[in-house]
Amino acid sequence: ITFIHADETYRQMAHRELLEGTFPEKENEIAADGYVLSNLGFSGNPGDSLRIGEKDYVVTGVLKSEWAASSSEMEVFVSDSFTGRGSQTFLYLKFDEDKKLYRQLDAFLQEHRISSEAVVGNDEVTQYLGGEKPQNVYDTVKFGLTSEEGNFTYIVLQLQSDYNLAYYGMILLLCLFSLFIVYSVFNISVSKRTSEYAMLQTLGVSEQQIGGTLLLELWMLFLVGYPLGCLLGNGMLSLVYQRFSGVFGEQVLSVADQTLAEGSGGIQFYLSWDAMVFGFVFLLISFALIAFLVVRSMRKQSLKEGMSGDLSFTKRRKIYALRHVNMAGVVVRKFMFANRRKVVGILLSLSIGGCIFLCTTYMVENLKVHAELSLKSDDGLSSEYRIGLKSNSLEDTIPESVADQIKSMPETDQVYATKYTLGEIQLTKGEFLADERWKDFFQYQNEEPYFIQRYAGICNQQEDGTYRIKYDVYGYDDAMMEQLRDYVLEGEILPESIKKENQVIVTANMDGQGNYYFYGKKPGDTITLRVPKPEAYTDDLLKFQSKEENYIEKEFVIAAIVSRPLAQEQDFLNTEVWENAQSIITTNEKMKENFGITNYSFIHASPAEGAETASVSNQLLQTIRDVPKAVLQDYTSAIETQRNYLNQQQIFFSSIAVILLIISLFHIMNSMNHTILARRKEYGIMRAMGITDSGFYKMILQTGILYGLLADALIFVCYHYIFRRVMDYYMAHVVQFLHVTSTVPNMVLAGIMVLNVVLAIVAVMIPARKMIRENIISEIRR
Repeated sequence: ITFIHADETYRQMAHRELLEGTFPEKENEIAADGYVLSNLGFSGNPGDSLRIGEKDYVVTGVLKSEWAASSSEMEVFVSDSFTGRGSQTFLYLKFDEDKKLYRQLDAFLQEHRISSEAVVGNDEVTQYLGGEKPQNVYDTVKFGLTSEEGNFTYIVLQLQSDYNLAYYGMILLLCLFSLFIVYSVFNISVSKRTSEYAMLQTLGVSEQQIGGTLLLELWMLFLVGYPLGCLLGNGMLSLVYQRFSGVFGEQVLSVADQTLAEGSGGIQFYLSWDAMVFGFVFLLISFALIAFLVVRSMRKQSLKEGMSGDLSFTKRRKIYALRHVNMAGVVVRKFMFANRRKVVGILLSLSIGGCIFLCTTYMVENLKVHAELSLKSDDGLSSEYRIGLKSNSLEDTIPESVADQIKSMPETDQVYATKYTLGEIQLTKGEFLADERWKDFFQYQNEEPYFIQRYAGICNQQEDGTYRIKYDVYGYDDAMMEQLRDYVLEGEILPESIKKENQVIVTANMDGQGNYYFYGKKPGDTITLRVPKPEAYTDDLLKFQSKEENYIEKEFVIAAIVSRPLAQEQDFLNTEVWENAQSIITTNEKMKENFGITNYSFIHASPAEGAETASVSNQLLQTIRDVPKAVLQDYTSAIETQRNYLNQQQIFFSSIAVILLIISLFHIMNSMNHTILARRKEYGIMRAMGITDSGFYKMILQTGILYGLLADALIFVCYHYIFRRVMDYYMAHVVQFLHVTSTVPNMVLAGIMVLNVVLAIVAVMIPARKMIRENIISEIRR
């Protein structure tokens, strides 16, 4: 508990406005947020008294929680006349968030001649605002390609951190998708006017002038269409923006800490001028390339061929059959593959929408699983309620009787009680350096003053050359062991085998690129673990430098290696400077049998079906009232909020994929309609030669089926062998999903394949029906 006095400016900066009551004015008056007051046992109204330690205070007001609310700290606001207030004063500065923060800070330090070492930045805020000084792109790429420590993943992560690579990369992909559609549609439009352009060239108009005319046409349409598209897009998005706040809000804090802040308003909608300007400039320049490519394609035909308007064939002396073959099949293949460039364009049009939809579905499926796993491990939201201890001493525990009482409460269900102690494993030099790339993994932790002072470092090399590394040691019950199977990297979790054979589960070390490592050890190998004796405990024992008689040392067999533990402590290794500290996990029975630990360090519980939240919270508070330093954290709203966010993300990204699929479908219909109608003369001659309407329909149907099957084959190859591998790499090493094994449901995959064939058939049958209704003579004369 920290007593602080702050002026009005600080309270505004930290969003610590009053929700109820007034700010303290007298020595014995205090104010705090709802989270702090509830855990201090206060359930009254402003004006009521609250005892903290050995003194009674009057609660004058209830505040909003701070922006970066922490579940491990409690701030109590007091007046300037508070007795015992220290003389240490902090000055908080806020710069213009619309400008580069690091440049403003540098100017401030130079102006007032202040050392940068005297300034501590609020990293969570500056990261959220993108206020850190970015590294030069050239230096980033050079280091990634030339340094032994660099690689492609380093380049991607650094560019993502400094320049928001995913954001601008997505804008670029959408621009390329738009460019592909525009090029294809414009190319079809120009091909219908080929005879006019050839006539102009005959009259003396140069290629450059025709290219300039085409470019001017594109730019005029673009200058009208782009602003209109931005207006409609932003207008529609602003209507649904608040409903999809979980998609657009960047979550810097953990869900548990973020949802401690009460009364926060909705996310404000703003226009991304960077995205609109980038898209405008990129497309404006790219249209010049489109005009050049279209003019270049016109060169391949002579002026005579261009003026005739017949660009369907290049005359070649070729024998198509040396034996009896189906004439319709020969014609279909001849018409389809006479212009290979157009065939490739149509196949890409057919497949691009399906590939985008499959990739989005694949991402959403893995996001769904990852979010659920992360909710339980990283955010600590495996249950709605967590009973913990505001203590970093192993002496403070929750009695076994209290845990039993909570389990027997009719208002609770799925109660998971966890035992904890700090441990140390010992590795030989060869084991620790089994992979040289991981030798500096604990360098940052070993330089952190808190870890040096409290634990004498995290990883220490001994005089005999061995290494000793601090580890969190947990005891789970069987139900938690079962849930831990979702995080298995290697091995198998069998609770009964763990009890019988004295096995443990270990968490692998993970670097910043999503790679896992556990000193070259595999399931079946052994590790040696030391923990302090409970009966002889002092805080100095956590340095593991005391006499051997004060520790218990055991050898264990590794049953499995996992990526994360389920429930984690919050006051020992998992501090603000280190998250997801490495862990060793066994059963609660083995914690008692091996180390003599009978009581618990924290308990997770879920409400029974139909139980009221307020009633459950009150019952739990009453149960832990007599447990020193015990606090209750209610994550009901946090879990509900996070799951709503997940549903919003799934709906939003799936909707975007469907929209892109629909756009590509319209483009496909247009492209294939033109491809069929461009052969009107040839088809008219075939009808004049005696082909029946049913025979003509069969031939066109064969064309559609062949296009659909070829597009399906292209989708299968591109998705499975290119896009999926790229996405696996992105999810595992860039966004670092905990689970990258979910696949696209077979029904979705089959649906896309069938849709392609059906779409291709419909796309060719519509113009075929149109030609059948036309007079044969008029078709031949076209």
